[in-house]
Amino acid sequence: MIWSWAALMPHPPAILAQVGRGYERGAAHTLAGSKTLLARITARPAGGLTDFLLILSPHQPYTQGALLINTAPKLEGSLTRFGAPKLRLTLTTDLAIKAALAAHLTAAGLPVAEAANPDLTLDHGSQVPLHFLGRIMPKLPPVILANPIGLTPTLALALGRALASFQIPSRPLTGALLASGDLSHRLSPNSSIGFHPDGAVFDRELLAALTSGTGTGMAAGWTPERLANAAECGYRSALALLGLAGGPLEILSYEGPFGVGYCHALWRPSPETP
Repeated sequence: MIWSWAALMPHPPAILAQVGRGYERGAAHTLAGSKTLLARITARPAGGLTDFLLILSPHQPYTQGALLINTAPKLEGSLTRFGAPKLRLTLTTDLAIKAALAAHLTAAGLPVAEAANPDLTLDHGSQVPLHFLGRIMPKLPPVILANPIGLTPTLALALGRALASFQIPSRPLTGALLASGDLSHRLSPNSSIGFHPDGAVFDRELLAALTSGTGTGMAAGWTPERLANAAECGYRSALALLGLAGGPLEILSYEGPFGVGYCHALWRPSPETP
């Protein structure tokens, strides 16, 4: 198995011009980070295109105590509820890769559950990043959608480490991991859910973990109470990304407009592409 790239991407619908209608300009650094990320991916072999794209989205349905993998063979949805019905996606998957991945993770000791959920309407966690990736990919590769928020932090980190060794011996593959998630939603009083000082601490420590490539402390150091204070949704996605990378990531952008932390971070296996 050859991982071409893996990235943390934020998912606020308002950063899409069709939704934000000018409001997105308040997240200029995030938009610049998305452009840099897309350029870095395009510079990868084959233009960053892979045989499949694994998406970890905290807005997929989930199962407590397990990684929930979406087994629907086709997925469709739009951002109609955010006022942009023309932003629509129709996605396919590869059932053989999905089955092999589930078996690999189970053998590695990860609790895995499965359910078919073909409707993407409530999952802006996958839709928003995919609309950005669609700008550089003439056709999105088959996707595998999963939600890690039912996992403990330690298991989320273990998920990434297990992904690093995933392969199908009879079928050489290239893959990419999209870890979707916003950071704290309580960075300032203008947040829709208010301010808490743990929000800024959470973002600072997660950025440090991504920069150093060490996820163990981040996985162990945050109690459920403090995580609730921070009001994050990307913690477990980011931990899985750290587990896969096994080393430092490149932080391409971070800011906290609208009281919410948005980060673009990228991992590219060696040898690096300039």
